[in-house]
Amino acid sequence: MTGPLDRKRFTLIVGIVVIAVALLIIYLSWVFVNVIILSIFGAFILRPLDKKLRKITRIKNRQISAILTITIVALIFTGLFLNIIFILGSELAKFQPDVLQTDINMLIDYGMELMGKYIPDTIQENMKSNLSSSASSAILFIISIAQHVVLNFISNIAIFAMQLGVVIFLLYYLLIDGENIVETFIHILPSNRVEIIREFLQHLNSIYNSLFNVYLIVCVLTGIIGGIGLMLIGVPYPIMWGAVIAVLALLPIVGPGTFYVPAAIYYYIVNEPVKAVVIVIFGWLFLETIPGNIIRPRLMMQSGNIHPIITLLSFTAPLFVVGAMGIIIGPAAYGFMLALYRTYTGLEVITKPGNQEIEEKAGTQVEDENQLGDKTQPGDEIKPGDKTQPEDKT
Repeated sequence: MTGPLDRKRFTLIVGIVVIAVALLIIYLSWVFVNVIILSIFGAFILRPLDKKLRKITRIKNRQISAILTITIVALIFTGLFLNIIFILGSELAKFQPDVLQTDINMLIDYGMELMGKYIPDTIQENMKSNLSSSASSAILFIISIAQHVVLNFISNIAIFAMQLGVVIFLLYYLLIDGENIVETFIHILPSNRVEIIREFLQHLNSIYNSLFNVYLIVCVLTGIIGGIGLMLIGVPYPIMWGAVIAVLALLPIVGPGTFYVPAAIYYYIVNEPVKAVVIVIFGWLFLETIPGNIIRPRLMMQSGNIHPIITLLSFTAPLFVVGAMGIIIGPAAYGFMLALYRTYTGLEVITKPGNQEIEEKAGTQVEDENQLGDKTQPGDEIKPGDKTQPEDKT
């Protein structure tokens, strides 16, 4: 018969072993930490699409719906990627540094003509020579960077392919079993902690829906609107520029203005002022005003109700700390802390109409526990195995 001291010692040893094994697993998986984060992020983003496809197609098999969801997204991204590669390849094939240098010199001469009345001729000549030499150095620098990026990508293409395969594999199983994993985690918690954990998960789902889903939907819609508008205006390669606009819209400080303002300046310089004015009006109205003041507020209505400062910091600050992955890690960390704060202060969960699955599951779980409590006599013992596992309603 073991005493209290032996039980404490055993618990301490077990705790140390569990922590050591957990640290070992983290160490062994650290190389794939970006892959794991991308997979979890992708599963959260694609979950609404997966549910919508199951509802439309009436497919009850989760494996088939997950494969269909991943296939649709993969085809879209593959089409965009191949389109961009084709355009870049065709442009690079026609690229000649001497011709580019001539165009830059013509642009410098045009600028000097505009300032000719205000700057003496001697100063103009010095400025032209300095600008021309700086442009030549910049061209050589850009070419060297492009060569380095291409060679680096080619040398690491096997690693990228393996990481992509792992992402797709994890994404598939997270779409199938993600909700069951969460329910299993909740099921092993102490019964007096289940309610607060469910409330926290409801807050987290609402906040992440606002930070990720709504934000990305607005960015994608902005890119689609931009691509269609540029095609109607007559700007070449509208699909590629639409994808660029979507990426720029994802960055709060940058925004679509980083594209349409330089584009308007370019068309004004090449003596197409009407097209330049049309691009400015189109960009300000359809890429800035409508997405920011009409589409986003409507989608975020009754969603996460997140202050713009938190959105700005979560998407911007982490980029300077952890790089490109900060655009995922930042909102996830800020959203997690905000969910903790709202759970601690007892704020009500704001959910979108028709997207209250977590609340429904929570209500079902409470009803089951109440029914179990009614059927159990005061002296009866409830064994851990007597708990019913959460039912998959899909």
